[in-house]
Amino acid sequence: MMLRRRHLLAVGAIVALAGAASAAGVVYSWWEQPPDAPLRHLSVDEVAVFDAIAEAVFPAGGEPALSGREAKVGRYLDALLGGMIPTQRDLFRLSLHGLNTLAYAQAGATLSELGPEGVGALLRGWLVSSDTNLRGIAQSLHVFVSMAYLAHPEVSPVIAAQFGCGFGSEPGGFGHAG
Repeated sequence: MMLRRRHLLAVGAIVALAGAASAAGVVYSWWEQPPDAPLRHLSVDEVAVFDAIAEAVFPAGGEPALSGREAKVGRYLDALLGGMIPTQRDLFRLSLHGLNTLAYAQAGATLSELGPEGVGALLRGWLVSSDTNLRGIAQSLHVFVSMAYLAHPEVSPVIAAQFGCGFGSEPGGFGHAG
């Protein structure tokens, strides 16, 4: 049997539909997932992914010695999501799940399963990706994780000396009740 153009188009359409159905199944599995107590907006798994990213970006040691995971960045971001409208919250979570699924496709494990070196390698690649959507999502999550870490009460006073504007010099740290 000779492969004709219409056969090729049919196979392409079937592959595209299968991919879309698979993606829809993944999104459906978490879209209406209620948060885990005591969290208000995220699941424990989502917090673990944020903490894994934070650990890769801010490893333990150095000054300050507090790691991104120890700073509980995921819990901070859970509280931060309370200030977003539901659509923004859902898109934020969708971005997180998209990167987590991509990590599994590229490295054979989710971000929370990879060590800091593995997460860091993926993140560095995504931050310079020629795919503008991927790069934008990675940059956005990187900014949110960095913001959460820098707002931690043990971190902000340490970095305050680097900012002439007084960032981090507030009692209790920037963005935290003191």
